[in-house]
Amino acid sequence: MMGWIIVAAMVFMIVYQRYIPVLGIGKKDLNYVSYSKEDITIVDTRDYQVSSNQKIEKAVCIPLPYLNRHCYDIPDKKVFLVSESKLEKNLSARILRRKGMRVIGYHLIHD
Repeated sequence: MMGWIIVAAMVFMIVYQRYIPVLGIGKKDLNYVSYSKEDITIVDTRDYQVSSNQKIEKAVCIPLPYLNRHCYDIPDKKVFLVSESKLEKNLSARILRRKGMRVIGYHLIHD
């Protein structure tokens, strides 16, 4: 019985991290960052091959697998995420928030 509870808790944590939206960040257009008067850093979490073919001006490109190690390369500003999917956006936002960064919005390339 205890084994099932542990397995259920582990499954819940995986589902939560990947598929439950992160509270406090909203979907915005990329133009939001251009017209905003705030000091915002765009972080592109897409794969290097994808992001190099579809470059976003002034974006810091750190693919999701490298985000945990290289998050300190991001300037100390508010963060706007550019991701390829909702799963990538959720994982990226949680990693950056855990590191103390303020994620204010996101844009999905394929939504």
